[in-house]
Amino acid sequence: MVYSLPTVEKEAVALSHFPTKHQAFIFRACEYVPMEKIAKVLKTDIDNVRQAAEDMGLPDYDPKNVWMKRGYVTIIRRMWHILPYEQLLELLEMDEEELAIIMRDEDFLNIKLENKPRCERVEWRELSEEEKIRTREIKKVMQSLDFSGKHPFEFEYNVPTIEFAGEERFSTRMIYAFSGLYQHAFDVDSEEFLPDEQLKAYQDLGINGIWTQGVLSQLTSFPFAPEVSKGYEKRLEKMRAMTKRLDKYGIKLYLYLNEPRSMPIEFFKNHPELKGHVSGEDACLCISTQPVQDYLKDAVESICRAVPLIGGFFTITRSENLTNCYSHSGGEFNPCNCPRCKERNIGEVISETVGCILEGARRVNDDIKVMAWSWRWDEYNGEIIRKLPKGVILMSQSELDIPFEIGGINGSVLDYSMSIIGPGERACAEWDLAKECGLEIGAKVQINTTWEASTVPAIPVASSIDDHISKLKRQGVRHLLLSWTLGGYPCRNIAVAAKHFYEKCSIASIDNSISEAEKQFVKAFSEFPFHVYVLYCGPQNAGPSNMLFERATSYKATMTCFAYDDLESWRSIYPIDVFESQFEKLCQKWEIGLNMIGENDDSEGAVMAKAAYCLFKSSLNQIRFIRARDEGRFADAVLEAENELAIARQMLTLMNKNAAIGYEAANHYYFSKGQIAEKMINCNYIIDYFSKA
Repeated sequence: MVYSLPTVEKEAVALSHFPTKHQAFIFRACEYVPMEKIAKVLKTDIDNVRQAAEDMGLPDYDPKNVWMKRGYVTIIRRMWHILPYEQLLELLEMDEEELAIIMRDEDFLNIKLENKPRCERVEWRELSEEEKIRTREIKKVMQSLDFSGKHPFEFEYNVPTIEFAGEERFSTRMIYAFSGLYQHAFDVDSEEFLPDEQLKAYQDLGINGIWTQGVLSQLTSFPFAPEVSKGYEKRLEKMRAMTKRLDKYGIKLYLYLNEPRSMPIEFFKNHPELKGHVSGEDACLCISTQPVQDYLKDAVESICRAVPLIGGFFTITRSENLTNCYSHSGGEFNPCNCPRCKERNIGEVISETVGCILEGARRVNDDIKVMAWSWRWDEYNGEIIRKLPKGVILMSQSELDIPFEIGGINGSVLDYSMSIIGPGERACAEWDLAKECGLEIGAKVQINTTWEASTVPAIPVASSIDDHISKLKRQGVRHLLLSWTLGGYPCRNIAVAAKHFYEKCSIASIDNSISEAEKQFVKAFSEFPFHVYVLYCGPQNAGPSNMLFERATSYKATMTCFAYDDLESWRSIYPIDVFESQFEKLCQKWEIGLNMIGENDDSEGAVMAKAAYCLFKSSLNQIRFIRARDEGRFADAVLEAENELAIARQMLTLMNKNAAIGYEAANHYYFSKGQIAEKMINCNYIIDYFSKA
């Protein structure tokens, strides 16, 4: 194996709300895969699985194959604490290498999941009498729920009519496709995940670019180990076909590159001359060597020749991925250990990496755009910007280093903020320097949603969006990256930003029914306890899908995946009392806006506002529950579990109205209807447990 799976570590969390482990597996799996496959994994017959599902009152999910194609990350996450690797691979119909590649390249899935919990093999067995009694309680809950309405992946796009005229104010208006595939975008026909309805909605909104990840070794021949690139020719064909489809709607494809990708130490036994900075069990392909430079240039050139309609590339050179020798090193506390690059400065190495991508593109077409994102350039930003080759577009996240004071706590924004909007002084300074160096400038922003509430695809704060894009226009920004993997939902929020795309814009039918309430939501959102670790670790993304635990799990929250009950990580820089108080203020002020909408308003904006409230109120419930549990205040723990039960029920109702709720492209369905139903079972178990304490 070239890549390895996460190691197996401590015991999985107990799913005490299920009588048996195999019932937990069946309950979760029935939503995503056919019963025949479940029976095969359990090594039992389908009648046993069907009877178990009926005994628990599961609805007729009829999953077909859509989840395996477009929701496999959801399946992996839901099975992480249930199945050992052997059974997980059998369920997914993958070998270890395939799963390892997904873990490595699916937007840091290995980091999001962290090490694999230790799980015993799940086997079918008959239930005891006590287990049958508990199973009937599960059925009672399930039969009380309504799963009608929108089915998963039944996305609808209600966008206003817009007419643009005059000169472009922003020449690049790029977004991540709402239903885009991150790892497998070029392994299937684009029609499977990017329907014409979505493309037409983007065209109507003035979007002229869609981006997705590109891994060079999967799109071109990797000269140092050609076996890694198996199937790259077919992926290029899929990419070329995708760009032809996009072209019909005036949209270009952009690839996000993290290159050159590091390789396991083992790889360098045959290629010691390429070995650069070593970090853990991996080492960089050293950009200071001619073969690696040639590889980058030739790979980009070959993509551009094979896909002549490609719009361009953007690159992050100091991301979570280990790439060039200074991607994870620099400074006295973490010096570069590459024998070549340590003799060079960081500006030279980073600019040379970007320059190789630019040269590869320029060999084919001068109009292909290459953008260098300054993410994590930190104190080296001036040094790097001054060395960037002419023709590169300098991109900065607009909110970079904006100072804030929330609840008496001071901090600064790094990224992913809609509660605090840019542009900040740091971003403006980078853009000013870039303009002095003769470079065009771009901004990365979030205009739909972000990790403050990622499972609601359009946070209704239109006035903030309007203000933000207007300021970027005045700053001279010409290129917009309008979302990371989250935030691509075609909706009213993008229409608000679109007012600034051209010299003139006429929006004939924008829905203003909640405009007054949105002003209140903006005020409420300012109370969000912002910090990057709150965004990544906090409960607000999982909301009411995050389980309650009768005792501390000892598991640490992971990046945008498992929040567990890790209140210490959730609160980040905030004292516990302040953290709880900020969510309380946020909820109270949000409720004022909801009261302005009306309970029966089912417009898209109203549904999004109600769903956002569910995330925030659930976060508050969970904070209070954990504090009550750990302090032995069991009556209070019961009260918060009851509050959480009500919020979960409300979220299920909203998911029936809009299938986009709970979905985010890189995490697929962060939570599904079945997961929310499980939370209600979990809440009932917790209420019973602490009522007896």
